[in-house]
Amino acid sequence: MSYAHLIFGVIVFIIFLITGKFMRLDFPDKEIIPQDFRLLMRSRHIYILFSRFIHILLGVYLQVETQIWRKTLQLFGSTLLITGSVFLVWAFVYETYTTKTFSEASRWGIYLSLGGTILHLVGGIKAKKRKSEKVEKVKKSAIIS
Repeated sequence: MSYAHLIFGVIVFIIFLITGKFMRLDFPDKEIIPQDFRLLMRSRHIYILFSRFIHILLGVYLQVETQIWRKTLQLFGSTLLITGSVFLVWAFVYETYTTKTFSEASRWGIYLSLGGTILHLVGGIKAKKRKSEKVEKVKKSAIIS
């Protein structure tokens, strides 16, 4: 699962670069664009970057749990995060090139990302604590002997 996030994060980063290029080519005169539309376009672009950071971090640090309920939370959280990223990319395209105004796509992308992050937090919070306890036991046994 962590490799899937890492690969997906790299793909989303490439999409981030492509959307940046689209903004530069399609809207070269920043002063001509209305500021509210420019803010909308740039914020959707930054949302894609935010999404990429989440996936890269999970790809590097995710430890899949052995307990079924924790693993299920992590899997469902990953599904929400990937779906949220798709919504955020779609929001950039849809809101920038079709409606030229705010839509529910970006809102749902952010909500799904939040939900996925919370599920990963709940599913993995004990894993770090147990691992640190094991490290402490090993350190204590090394000091005693």
